[in-house]
Amino acid sequence: MASANIRVIIVDNDSGQIEALSSAIKKQENIEIVSVVSTRETAIKLLSHEPDIMILNPQVLKQRTLSRFIHSVQLKSPKTRIVHVLDSTPPDESAIADIKAGIRGYIKITDVPAIIGKAIRSVHEGGIWADRRILEKAIANPMLLPETLQTHIPGLPPLTNREMEMLTLVLQGATNREIADKSQISERTVKTHLYRVYRKLKVKSRTKAIALLSHS
Repeated sequence: MASANIRVIIVDNDSGQIEALSSAIKKQENIEIVSVVSTRETAIKLLSHEPDIMILNPQVLKQRTLSRFIHSVQLKSPKTRIVHVLDSTPPDESAIADIKAGIRGYIKITDVPAIIGKAIRSVHEGGIWADRRILEKAIANPMLLPETLQTHIPGLPPLTNREMEMLTLVLQGATNREIADKSQISERTVKTHLYRVYRKLKVKSRTKAIALLSHS
């Protein structure tokens, strides 16, 4: 029995990129384009068709934050995985931030059709399509993004930059002493910051904070 086609929606407002992507995807077996749209609003509406892959030009989002858009996609079509299409390789930190926010990889419009097809299949199978060094950095340096935190815990009071730093280190497994040494502050000050963080998260301990964010 033949496997079902991977269903792709292209969200892009650059006609040249759309043409290049469409041409590359049409050369692939078992991958089909189900829709091409140029606005985020239309993209969200068409999620009722539950595409497997959304190829997104981030320029389409304009002022809307990426994490909010991803959250909307996940609510309406949990199976849909998003891949960025870019005109050049992104800076490492930008790529890592996007992956942490929920992007499952990125392709360059200059990639040959075979690479674009391989990227789509890899992401569809549950992988993340990015340079190895990006993946290694993302794994080695887990980080917490303010926008992601706000998305997963609605109504959370904003955390200061220092509090975000403290919480990120906690999630990396650092002890209070290690956090103090890394941040060049006293252990008592670390405890004060973490007390405020836990209060905002409405938890009473480090382990409960980790459990909360692990399930968010």
